[in-house]
Amino acid sequence: MGDKTHRLDALFQTLQDVSKRDTVMVRDVVAAIGRRSMVPFLLVPAFLAATPLSGIPGLSTACGLTIALVSLRMLLDFDHMALPKWIEDRPLDGAKLRRILNTSAPVVHWIDRHARTRWSWMFQRSLIWLPQTLCLISGLSMPFLEFIPFTASIAATGVCVLSLSMFIHDGRLFLIGLVPYLALIYFLAACIT
Repeated sequence: MGDKTHRLDALFQTLQDVSKRDTVMVRDVVAAIGRRSMVPFLLVPAFLAATPLSGIPGLSTACGLTIALVSLRMLLDFDHMALPKWIEDRPLDGAKLRRILNTSAPVVHWIDRHARTRWSWMFQRSLIWLPQTLCLISGLSMPFLEFIPFTASIAATGVCVLSLSMFIHDGRLFLIGLVPYLALIYFLAACIT
């Protein structure tokens, strides 16, 4: 198992440490992750929007816009993160965040054990634009999907898996990350007809 896999567990531990406060500001999460690490800035808001926290009004929109901004910066090949002040000033309930992190711990540890660097050619500069573009489109659509139950969470799940694939450089995980998009297309088509 490569070092990239163990960084996921370290990121999760960092978030658990931050969640011990009563109120966690987005800027606290940003400081804990570090501004020079871009992919976790996709992973964290996607993770939050894929959990029951997405029921908080406006959270899916804020997470979606954050995902879109980070994806755009990645597509433009920026190497550090900067978020608008209104996003960094957004508060999160520390107890809810802790509860969700504790609930998701088995999943994170399972990923840490099983995901590894493979098919890394899929993450070369000529191909990396594909998952980054999918994340950008997902982020831009999430404010609108918030009005259709569950759809913003499905899009966030797709971003979550794509982010993990980029974080670990796991090409198989990237292919799995396409599944939520197929489910989202099916769900939206069913709503329209």
